[in-house]
Amino acid sequence: MQKSNKKKLHGKLRIPNGAMNALVIMVHGLGEHSGCYDIWAEKFMRQSVGFLTFDLRGHGNSPGIRGHTSVRSIKNDLQTIIKNMHEKYPDIPLVLFGHSMGGQIVLGYALDHHVKIQGVIASSPWLQLVHPPSSLLLRLARWVSHIVPCLTVRTGIRADQLSPNSAATKSTKKDPLLHKKISVRLFSDLWKNGGMLLRNRQQINMPILLMHGTDDSLTSFQAGKSFAQNAGKSATFKSWDGMRHDLLNNDDSEYVFQYVIKWLTNNIIENGAV
Repeated sequence: MQKSNKKKLHGKLRIPNGAMNALVIMVHGLGEHSGCYDIWAEKFMRQSVGFLTFDLRGHGNSPGIRGHTSVRSIKNDLQTIIKNMHEKYPDIPLVLFGHSMGGQIVLGYALDHHVKIQGVIASSPWLQLVHPPSSLLLRLARWVSHIVPCLTVRTGIRADQLSPNSAATKSTKKDPLLHKKISVRLFSDLWKNGGMLLRNRQQINMPILLMHGTDDSLTSFQAGKSFAQNAGKSATFKSWDGMRHDLLNNDDSEYVFQYVIKWLTNNIIENGAV
């Protein structure tokens, strides 16, 4: 459990037996929870890499209205976790790994030169949406977010947009901790923050890996590619041909993991970070 602003966030820290070459801190996507990455946790453990997952406020087993939090709250909670892990494992490189909404959050940390992390991995980051709402709806959302910030609406995301894997789709439909809600405050925050990241791209002084599927119908492939191309030589962009939004839970996710662990080994573990 992680205490933050007098709230307990549900999470799990997995440490490999023997030497630990790096510690990955996972930030899940909208509507997800930490348990969605149990398989990835085991994969990392077998590679002597620790893995920490936690449920964001309003998600999984953490408290809060389903789908409601704010970018500021997420960043504050994550900053507390980073600080605690750095104090607990001062000689182990910390790597942030975020998917979708979480991908947007961790990319923001890559631009912050004061955060004590050694690398960032972003999967299908929410920088822009493929089908953005109208300008009228955006203005309405901003207005309502000041009046009733916790008002939630359904996202309308379909399981087949995440993965063509029928088994993964069935598992998603049966998971009681998954939800399809987002508050007007969280949406407004993410919309504003995504635009800010694209406008304020700069040379990043730490290794980042940004991955995106070419058939993603939710978050923009082109926005992710553009961000990586303008981030400097420390950024790697990996395009996954024909893959949809959820790169981490589908038939080809083993190929994705092998690419990630190779990047992690070459850029963090064997690059003098340990």
